[in-house]
Amino acid sequence: MVMSEFDLEDTIRELVAAIEGTVCSRSRVVDALLDLRLDASARRDVVELVDVALATIPGKNMVSTDWWREQLEMFELIAINPVEPVA
Repeated sequence: MVMSEFDLEDTIRELVAAIEGTVCSRSRVVDALLDLRLDASARRDVVELVDVALATIPGKNMVSTDWWREQLEMFELIAINPVEPVA
C-alpha cells in the first residue's frame, strides 16, 4: 500500500512523538525505517534518504534518540517539500 504524502507526514510525526529518553532500541529504529521505506515506495526521494539512514545507523544495540529525531525531521522536510527530479 502506498501512502499519501499527508499520511506519510502523519506517520513521521507519530514516530517523533514516540521518542523518549536518550537512547532507543536499534531494532525498533530499523523496523520503523523499513516500514517508512515500504510506505513511501512511490517517493523515491524519501526512499533514498531511508536507505542512507539504514546504512548509517549508529550503535550496535542502541541508537541515540538525537540521531533518530534528526533523521525523522529530515524525512518530514522531504515529505513536505518533495525533491523534483532534474531531467
